[in-house]
Amino acid sequence: MPTLKYPSEQFPGPPSVTVDIPDGWSPVRVPGTLLAARRAEQVGAFAPNLVVRGFTRSAEFTIGRALAELKAFVGERPDGEMDDPFEVEIDAVPFVGVNVSWTDEQVGDVVQAHLFAGARRGQVVDLIQVTGSVGGPQVADEYATIQELMQTVRVTR
Repeated sequence: MPTLKYPSEQFPGPPSVTVDIPDGWSPVRVPGTLLAARRAEQVGAFAPNLVVRGFTRSAEFTIGRALAELKAFVGERPDGEMDDPFEVEIDAVPFVGVNVSWTDEQVGDVVQAHLFAGARRGQVVDLIQVTGSVGGPQVADEYATIQELMQTVRVTR
């Protein structure tokens, strides 16, 4: 009787992801994520954070569909806006990025930077979504930190 194994050549696991977090940040466990981190000491009602999710989707799935899903999510938020997508390469991995924002009743302005990377594997697509979030009165100052942090993301197979 044959034995199936995961991960294996027939059923490879998701890509590996690393990110360098700055001093003052801590890893956090968030259900449904590959990894997450946030600033340990928060000022105000919102701690800047970074979340990495991994998804396995059908072969028909595209980054465009991921962007459409994000746009629908943001469109349900007060003052929700989505900038035009852009392309960026980080450590030889192509990503599609987009910035979104909305107004939260308790936090105030919320800004997120998203990066998507996908790789076809047979009849499926492995999708990595990196999200950096900042909110409240420190949005402008913290956004630069999130951008720097996101540039340390490394995806390997």
